[in-house]
Amino acid sequence: MTRYVFVYGTLKRGFYNHILLENSEFIGDVVTKNKYPMVNVEEHFPYLINDIGIGHNIIGELFKINDETFTKLDILEGYPDLYTRETIKVISFGIEISAIAYFVKETIEYTNLELMEEYY
Repeated sequence: MTRYVFVYGTLKRGFYNHILLENSEFIGDVVTKNKYPMVNVEEHFPYLINDIGIGHNIIGELFKINDETFTKLDILEGYPDLYTRETIKVISFGIEISAIAYFVKETIEYTNLELMEEYY
């Protein structure tokens, strides 16, 4: 089965975990339809928090993945213990696409943290 995955951190092109997506089809740069809080509590690990309507429309990348890659991403993200995964809407060139996104499972108090729009 083929799925779409929205990536916003170290799985993006040019980052060290992108190797897991190197055989996947890059669809394009996208932005989330809804706003979400994203924080960088640890220096190299942005966390997307599933609080819809707070924060920013998150800028990321969309990939078409197969089952084997999906399994590898679950392992990397520590699903279901460390991350949950939800189907969200992302927008590319005005078109809405459903994609899987990984959200941190841990409760993070983010009200005093800088909310990010994009991870660099």
